[in-house]
Amino acid sequence: MNTESLLAEERTALDSVLLGIEGLDERHVAEFRQVMFRKPLNKKDFLITEGTTCNFIGIVVSGIMRSFIRAGESDEFNNDFYFERDFVSAYTSFLTSLPTNCNIQALTDVNLVYITSEQYQALVSRDNEWLKLGKYIAETFFIRKCKRETSFLKHSAAQRLESVLQLYPGIEQRVSQYHIASYLGVKPESLSRIKLLTYINK
Repeated sequence: MNTESLLAEERTALDSVLLGIEGLDERHVAEFRQVMFRKPLNKKDFLITEGTTCNFIGIVVSGIMRSFIRAGESDEFNNDFYFERDFVSAYTSFLTSLPTNCNIQALTDVNLVYITSEQYQALVSRDNEWLKLGKYIAETFFIRKCKRETSFLKHSAAQRLESVLQLYPGIEQRVSQYHIASYLGVKPESLSRIKLLTYINK
Protein backbone atom coordinates (compact mmCIF):
# COMPACT_ATOMS: atom_id res chain seq x y z
CA MET A 1 0.00 0.00 0.00
CA ASN A 2 1.54 3.31 -1.04
CA THR A 3 1.68 6.32 1.26
CA GLU A 4 -1.10 8.24 -0.48
CA SER A 5 -3.59 5.37 -0.37
CA LEU A 6 -2.65 4.57 3.24
CA LEU A 7 -3.28 8.17 4.31
CA ALA A 8 -6.64 8.14 2.51
CA GLU A 9 -7.57 4.89 4.26
CA GLU A 10 -6.41 6.37 7.55
CA ARG A 11 -8.63 9.44 7.10
CA THR A 12 -11.59 7.22 6.22
CA ALA A 13 -11.03 5.01 9.28
CA LEU A 14 -10.74 7.95 11.68
CA ASP A 15 -13.84 9.66 10.26
CA SER A 16 -15.83 6.43 10.41
CA VAL A 17 -14.80 5.59 13.97
CA LEU A 18 -14.69 8.95 15.73
CA LEU A 19 -17.65 10.58 13.97
CA GLY A 20 -19.68 7.50 14.88
CA ILE A 21 -19.40 8.45 18.56
CA GLU A 22 -22.12 10.84 19.67
CA GLY A 23 -20.64 14.16 20.74
CA LEU A 24 -17.49 13.99 18.61
CA ASP A 25 -17.22 15.96 15.38
CA GLU A 26 -14.69 16.96 12.71
CA ARG A 27 -12.86 19.17 15.20
CA HIS A 28 -12.22 16.16 17.41
CA VAL A 29 -10.98 14.13 14.44
CA ALA A 30 -8.50 16.92 13.66
CA GLU A 31 -7.33 17.01 17.29
CA PHE A 32 -6.84 13.26 17.32
CA ARG A 33 -4.80 13.44 14.12
CA GLN A 34 -2.55 16.13 15.60
CA VAL A 35 -1.44 13.97 18.54
CA MET A 36 -1.71 10.39 17.24
CA PHE A 37 1.14 8.06 16.38
CA ARG A 38 1.28 5.69 13.43
CA LYS A 39 2.49 2.11 13.85
CA PRO A 40 2.96 -0.46 11.09
CA LEU A 41 3.27 -4.12 12.06
CA ASN A 42 4.38 -7.06 10.00
CA LYS A 43 2.48 -10.32 10.13
CA LYS A 44 3.18 -12.11 13.45
CA ASP A 45 4.57 -8.95 15.10
CA PHE A 46 3.28 -8.23 18.60
CA LEU A 47 1.60 -4.98 19.57
CA ILE A 48 1.79 -5.91 23.25
CA THR A 49 2.81 -8.97 25.25
CA GLU A 50 1.73 -10.29 28.62
CA GLY A 51 3.56 -8.84 31.58
CA THR A 52 3.80 -5.39 30.03
CA THR A 53 1.54 -2.40 30.73
CA CYS A 54 -0.74 -1.04 28.03
CA ASN A 55 -0.74 2.76 27.82
CA PHE A 56 -2.44 3.22 24.44
CA ILE A 57 -5.74 3.16 22.60
CA GLY A 58 -5.38 2.26 18.93
CA ILE A 59 -7.56 2.16 15.84
CA VAL A 60 -6.87 -0.47 13.18
CA VAL A 61 -6.52 1.20 9.79
CA SER A 62 -5.80 -1.96 7.81
CA GLY A 63 -5.18 -5.60 8.62
CA ILE A 64 -6.28 -8.05 11.30
CA MET A 65 -5.03 -8.72 14.82
CA ARG A 66 -5.81 -11.25 17.51
CA SER A 67 -5.74 -11.13 21.30
CA PHE A 68 -4.81 -14.34 23.08
CA ILE A 69 -3.96 -15.77 26.47
CA ARG A 70 -1.15 -18.26 27.00
CA ALA A 71 -1.73 -21.30 29.22
CA GLY A 72 1.51 -23.11 29.89
CA GLU A 73 4.36 -23.05 27.43
CA SER A 74 2.51 -24.00 24.24
CA ASP A 75 -1.28 -23.57 24.61
CA GLU A 76 -2.83 -20.38 23.31
CA PHE A 77 -6.47 -19.33 23.50
CA ASN A 78 -7.76 -16.52 21.31
CA ASN A 79 -10.18 -14.21 23.09
CA ASP A 80 -10.71 -11.42 20.54
CA PHE A 81 -10.04 -10.27 17.00
CA TYR A 82 -9.54 -6.74 15.69
CA PHE A 83 -10.41 -5.78 12.13
CA GLU A 84 -10.32 -2.50 10.22
CA ARG A 85 -11.89 0.38 12.19
CA ASP A 86 -11.86 -1.55 15.46
CA PHE A 87 -10.40 -0.08 18.62
CA VAL A 88 -7.48 -2.14 19.90
CA SER A 89 -6.08 -2.03 23.42
CA ALA A 90 -5.41 -4.23 26.42
CA TYR A 91 -8.05 -2.08 28.01
CA THR A 92 -8.02 -3.44 31.58
CA SER A 93 -4.29 -2.72 31.71
CA PHE A 94 -4.91 0.71 30.16
CA LEU A 95 -7.42 1.56 32.90
CA THR A 96 -5.48 0.15 35.85
CA SER A 97 -1.88 0.78 34.74
CA LEU A 98 -1.18 -2.84 35.75
CA PRO A 99 0.56 -5.44 33.54
CA THR A 100 -1.71 -7.25 31.10
CA ASN A 101 -2.12 -11.02 30.88
CA CYS A 102 -2.93 -10.95 27.17
CA ASN A 103 -0.96 -10.73 23.95
CA ILE A 104 -2.03 -8.82 20.84
CA GLN A 105 -0.49 -10.05 17.60
CA ALA A 106 -0.82 -9.16 13.92
CA LEU A 107 -2.36 -11.93 11.81
CA THR A 108 -1.59 -9.94 8.65
CA ASP A 109 0.46 -6.87 7.90
CA VAL A 110 -1.24 -4.14 9.95
CA ASN A 111 -1.34 -0.38 10.01
CA LEU A 112 -2.79 1.33 13.06
CA VAL A 113 -2.88 4.71 14.72
CA TYR A 114 -2.91 5.26 18.46
CA ILE A 115 -2.78 7.77 21.28
CA THR A 116 -1.23 7.25 24.69
CA SER A 117 -2.97 7.47 28.05
CA GLU A 118 -1.22 10.80 28.69
CA GLN A 119 -2.43 12.20 25.37
CA TYR A 120 -5.98 11.05 26.05
CA GLN A 121 -5.99 12.71 29.47
CA ALA A 122 -4.66 15.91 27.88
CA LEU A 123 -7.50 15.84 25.34
CA VAL A 124 -10.04 15.33 28.13
CA SER A 125 -8.58 18.20 30.16
CA ARG A 126 -9.24 20.53 27.22
CA ASP A 127 -12.66 19.17 26.25
CA ASN A 128 -14.91 16.94 28.34
CA GLU A 129 -16.53 15.61 25.17
CA TRP A 130 -13.49 13.34 24.88
CA LEU A 131 -14.81 11.41 27.89
CA LYS A 132 -17.35 9.98 25.46
CA LEU A 133 -14.53 8.25 23.60
CA GLY A 134 -13.47 6.41 26.75
CA LYS A 135 -17.10 5.57 27.58
CA TYR A 136 -17.69 4.22 24.07
CA ILE A 137 -14.55 2.06 24.12
CA ALA A 138 -15.29 0.71 27.60
CA GLU A 139 -18.87 -0.17 26.62
CA THR A 140 -17.73 -1.79 23.38
CA PHE A 141 -15.17 -4.04 25.06
CA PHE A 142 -17.51 -4.83 27.97
CA ILE A 143 -20.41 -5.85 25.74
CA ARG A 144 -18.17 -8.05 23.59
CA LYS A 145 -16.72 -9.71 26.70
CA CYS A 146 -20.17 -10.37 28.18
CA LYS A 147 -21.52 -11.79 24.93
CA ARG A 148 -18.56 -14.14 24.65
CA GLU A 149 -18.87 -15.36 28.24
CA THR A 150 -22.63 -15.86 27.91
CA SER A 151 -22.14 -17.74 24.65
CA PHE A 152 -19.76 -20.21 26.31
CA LEU A 153 -22.22 -20.80 29.14
CA LYS A 154 -25.42 -21.13 27.13
CA HIS A 155 -24.69 -21.98 23.52
CA SER A 156 -23.43 -24.93 21.56
CA ALA A 157 -20.25 -24.69 19.49
CA ALA A 158 -22.40 -24.35 16.36
CA GLN A 159 -24.30 -21.45 17.90
CA ARG A 160 -21.04 -19.83 18.99
CA LEU A 161 -19.77 -20.11 15.42
CA GLU A 162 -22.89 -18.38 14.13
CA SER A 163 -22.33 -15.57 16.63
CA VAL A 164 -18.71 -15.20 15.53
CA LEU A 165 -19.75 -14.93 11.88
CA GLN A 166 -22.16 -12.14 12.82
CA LEU A 167 -19.71 -10.32 15.09
CA TYR A 168 -16.82 -10.51 12.62
CA PRO A 169 -18.27 -10.44 9.06
CA GLY A 170 -15.96 -12.13 6.55
CA ILE A 171 -13.78 -13.73 9.22
CA GLU A 172 -13.79 -17.14 7.50
CA GLN A 173 -12.20 -15.64 4.39
CA ARG A 174 -9.52 -13.73 6.32
CA VAL A 175 -8.62 -15.73 9.44
CA SER A 176 -7.38 -19.30 9.54
CA GLN A 177 -9.64 -22.07 10.80
CA TYR A 178 -7.07 -22.77 13.52
CA HIS A 179 -7.49 -19.31 15.04
CA ILE A 180 -11.29 -19.35 14.73
CA ALA A 181 -11.39 -22.75 16.45
CA SER A 182 -9.21 -21.41 19.26
CA TYR A 183 -11.64 -18.53 19.78
CA LEU A 184 -14.58 -20.96 19.88
CA GLY A 185 -12.83 -23.27 22.32
CA VAL A 186 -12.80 -26.28 19.98
CA LYS A 187 -10.22 -28.23 17.98
CA PRO A 188 -9.80 -27.31 14.29
CA GLU A 189 -11.09 -30.74 13.23
CA SER A 190 -14.17 -30.23 15.41
CA LEU A 191 -14.79 -26.90 13.71
CA SER A 192 -14.70 -28.62 10.32
CA ARG A 193 -17.39 -31.07 11.49
CA ILE A 194 -19.50 -28.25 12.93
CA LYS A 195 -19.34 -26.33 9.66
CA LEU A 196 -20.23 -29.46 7.66
CA LEU A 197 -23.22 -30.29 9.87
CA THR A 198 -24.39 -26.68 9.76
CA TYR A 199 -24.22 -26.76 5.96
CA ILE A 200 -26.10 -30.07 5.78
CA ASN A 201 -28.85 -28.88 8.14
CA LYS A 202 -29.53 -25.69 6.20
